[in-house]
Amino acid sequence: MQHDRDALLWDEYKYRHDHIWKKLFQITAAVVLLGAVPYLKPDITRVLQGWILIAPLLGTVLSLITLFLMHFELALFARIAGAHRRIQEEQGMIRHARGNYFRPLVMIYVAFLCLVSLANVAVVRLLWLGLLPVV
Repeated sequence: MQHDRDALLWDEYKYRHDHIWKKLFQITAAVVLLGAVPYLKPDITRVLQGWILIAPLLGTVLSLITLFLMHFELALFARIAGAHRRIQEEQGMIRHARGNYFRPLVMIYVAFLCLVSLANVAVVRLLWLGLLPVV
């Protein structure tokens, strides 16, 4: 019975951990692709003018939503990881360090992705759309 609970906890740990990494890679690819749209076909950018900002803005919004949702996903993962680590320590398998940097590093990464995406929107708006003279 205890073995089944431990196995279930391990499966949940693996699923959550893989899920977080998978989402990070997917969001990064989506935000980068959306941010690159104005650079891929400069002729289309000139035709669409201000409307071309929709793609990079969508990337920024996507990264903001990810920041919010990742907060809850990481909180759930922290509880599961904590329970899993306690079992490992109780069974004498491994002694874990008390500090866990996974959550803050993921949140910093997604916040940075959001800031870079927002900066890209500003660059496209100011430079590509001719709203700021290039010296």
